[in-house]
Amino acid sequence: MKSINTSFFFFVQLLVLFFCVNNHKLNAQEAIDSVQYYSKLALKPQGPVDLNIAHIFFQRELKKSKSIPNNLNYLYYISSINHKKGDYNASEKEAVKALSLLDKHSDIINHLELKRSFYNLLGMLYYEQRNKEKALELYSKVLAISNSSKDSAIVYNNISNIYKIDNETEKVQEVLLKAYEMQSRIKDTLSIALITDNLGFTYSKLNNTSEGFILMNKALKIREKLKDTTSLYTSYAHLAEYYFDVDSLDKSLKNALKAQELADHINSPIYQHNALRMLTKLSEDKYVTAYKILNDSIYNAEKELASKFALLKYDYSEYKRKALESQLKEERHKTRTIIAIIVAAFIMLLSVSIYFILKSRHRKEKLQQVYDAESRMSKQIHDEVANDVFQFMTKLESENIKNELLLDDLQGIYDKTRDISKAHNYTENEGLFLDSIKDLVLSYSDASTSVLDKGSIDIDWESFSKIRRTTIYKVLQELLINMKKHSQASVAVLIFKNEGKKTIIAYSDNGVGGEFKKNTGLQNVENRIVSINGTITFETEPNKGFKTKIVI
Repeated sequence: MKSINTSFFFFVQLLVLFFCVNNHKLNAQEAIDSVQYYSKLALKPQGPVDLNIAHIFFQRELKKSKSIPNNLNYLYYISSINHKKGDYNASEKEAVKALSLLDKHSDIINHLELKRSFYNLLGMLYYEQRNKEKALELYSKVLAISNSSKDSAIVYNNISNIYKIDNETEKVQEVLLKAYEMQSRIKDTLSIALITDNLGFTYSKLNNTSEGFILMNKALKIREKLKDTTSLYTSYAHLAEYYFDVDSLDKSLKNALKAQELADHINSPIYQHNALRMLTKLSEDKYVTAYKILNDSIYNAEKELASKFALLKYDYSEYKRKALESQLKEERHKTRTIIAIIVAAFIMLLSVSIYFILKSRHRKEKLQQVYDAESRMSKQIHDEVANDVFQFMTKLESENIKNELLLDDLQGIYDKTRDISKAHNYTENEGLFLDSIKDLVLSYSDASTSVLDKGSIDIDWESFSKIRRTTIYKVLQELLINMKKHSQASVAVLIFKNEGKKTIIAYSDNGVGGEFKKNTGLQNVENRIVSINGTITFETEPNKGFKTKIVI
């Protein structure tokens, strides 16, 4: 009846606390104080409901928190609570989740401190599941990133517990002495008590009972003074085993009962199990003894199985981690390859662009050189040949030479020379290019041939580069010269128009036509148009006139 009432009271108390934790709204300072309060309940529970209400609190905070540092702290407390409650799977799951989160957020201020805490917690989990190698591996990681005497001493204490499982007492003593030598640099008295108690217990196992007893009692007094329920349980459990070893069974039973009372008060299944195991060890009942032997056998088998399962999970987790790392490396390699291809393509495109720009510039420079040479040549023809012919004609006229045929021939030579000079000499004057086009059309119109201009006024000639305007002028001039020389046309039409961003120039006449041949003036026209990235097509048949279309 008493057991039922106690359970009912515990349930009602837990229900009330659950309601309070979930319905009390906190301000900023209260929130900080609450985290500190519940963290003490999680790490050092003093009462039967401490672990449960701390678990409720941190689960609630984790769900509503958006802060990565806070989430990591909550995960640590939840994992630690699950460890104390004996739920190894849940504890390991939360710890591994936290480590994955830490890997993604290495810029967190207390990054190393949190990593030490989770490695240490996982080390304890693997130790309690009899996975010695993994526990030692994790504790080695903790030692590698420890930066205080307290942290290092705690790790050495935890490593000693691993060797304790296999009764490697000398190794236990060796490791604990390393921790014990750091006491003078440790301010936390509970940590000092932990190391002192474990070293004393180890001495007792090595038959140094007097020194061992002194150290265990020293640790007990520190813990009693601080009234720390969790660590007091450990002191009583160690003293119970010490007295059992020295055949002081009454004192062993007394300390074992105190340990059980504290385990029940804390409501820790691990502590309760260990306390009951000591009490059954002290019992003389043959059935209890037989049960203890069988229970220990089953317990050890379960631990071994759990250890193998934990190892499988750990290895699988490592496999997944390595597979993910390999995938990330592959993705990085692909990314680098893509970047290299893009850079190479960009360089190639840039090189091709530079090549064509330079080629185009060179072509324009060559074209300008040709135009300059033509201008110089035409000027020389005009200045030296045409002027000489004109002076000779004037002289003949002044000397009353009446040979009209001779004078006509000389006039013809002069006209041809002037025409050649005019054909190859074009220098933009200060006026508009449109005026040059109009003058050109007018100069080739006479009594026998009408040259018509349609649409030249609609073209924005001044937006064209100088080299393009010169080329267009010379091409039109070449077409009109060709018309005068060969077509016998009575009408020639030049049509100018814009089509989008392109300028179209169409020429047509009603002359005799003919066949387009290479290495003629028309070939020169084509070369000129191509040099300014334009296109030109010719259409001509005998007795059907001549047509050409220029696209620039």
